[in-house]
Amino acid sequence: MSLFGALPIAGSGLEVDQAWLDTIGANVANAHDEATPGTPVYQPQYVQAVPSSNGGVQVGGIALGSAKGTLEYDPSNPKANAAGYVALPAVDMATEMVGLVEAQSNYEANAAVVKDALGAYDAVLAIKG
Repeated sequence: MSLFGALPIAGSGLEVDQAWLDTIGANVANAHDEATPGTPVYQPQYVQAVPSSNGGVQVGGIALGSAKGTLEYDPSNPKANAAGYVALPAVDMATEMVGLVEAQSNYEANAAVVKDALGAYDAVLAIKG
């Protein structure tokens, strides 16, 4: 791979990492959205990364989690059914936090590659200048 191939590959990684961070943010923000059992509840989102033609990656799609969610007993909740249950999204906060750390680390690594590649390009231009 040439020096000039680093930018599009790392750039594609940044785009996937940003999509991943966005979906994690949406999942965490909607983790406590309640619904009456039997009605749709927020569906967690998961980024599907696929190889791209430039050697990097791209977002192939966003997979959705269960619309059924999980049931929690809360008879005082206005959205509770006759049995006292409410539906919550099937968002696992521990998994989301691990994903957040991983996505952030990936983003930082790809950003460092972009920064270093741009620095190398500038050095080449300075030599020729």
